[in-house]
Amino acid sequence: MAAVEYVASADGTRIAYRVSGRGDSVLLVHGSATSGADWLFVLPLLRDRFAVVTIDRRGRGMSGDEPDYAMEREADDVLAVLDAVDGELLVGHSYGALCSILAAERTERLRRLVLYEPPIGVEEERLADLDELIARGDHEAALEAFLRNAGAPDRQFDAIRSSAAWPTLLDAVPALPRELHAASAWRHPPGPIDVPTLFLQGADTKSPIYLEGLADLQAAFPNRRDELIPGQRHFAHVFAAEAFANLVTDFCADRHA
Repeated sequence: MAAVEYVASADGTRIAYRVSGRGDSVLLVHGSATSGADWLFVLPLLRDRFAVVTIDRRGRGMSGDEPDYAMEREADDVLAVLDAVDGELLVGHSYGALCSILAAERTERLRRLVLYEPPIGVEEERLADLDELIARGDHEAALEAFLRNAGAPDRQFDAIRSSAAWPTLLDAVPALPRELHAASAWRHPPGPIDVPTLFLQGADTKSPIYLEGLADLQAAFPNRRDELIPGQRHFAHVFAAEAFANLVTDFCADRHA
């Protein structure tokens, strides 16, 4: 495993990241209820072509945290790591994609941006049950509910539940409420965000969490490409890592708009 490196974000929070491979730096930003280890299966497929940078988002893994939370601070974290590695390529999954969009609005350094199913349709009124599970300390039930709502079918959930990653996911559960409530307040950027952007979506994704209002979000990206990942929903970077990595490589290695 690559050595942990640190950078101070704008508010002083220490953000951990790792760099593996050689080439242009590509920063991978994970979603909720996980850490930078979420890219375990994608990493070996990218590091022969890129210097792959995996961040532990604030509040999990080796990164620090602060009591006052805002998604904008996570965008600051992304920008701090991009600056530290001189990165021009950014890949965000799920909640990490929302943070990446905010970061893209505030920098001109990006050459390519990849967004995989940002959760733009989270509804505040549907979060009460999950909040209650976490408040009473039932993290196992909360994580199961979250993963199933996120789009994990039985086969994929069972694989996640029986994997060595499960304890890491449980460790990230306490940060879920602040992120989901922040996502429920999401508003699409006015645009235009001119960086060439690849929107990835599982071909089998049906959840309104990722589809409701997607066309309105995409309208902010005039230089956009859309790709479907066959047979997948929200976790293709785990269960179809080669297909995911190939799409990222083809897009990020292309220096032409």
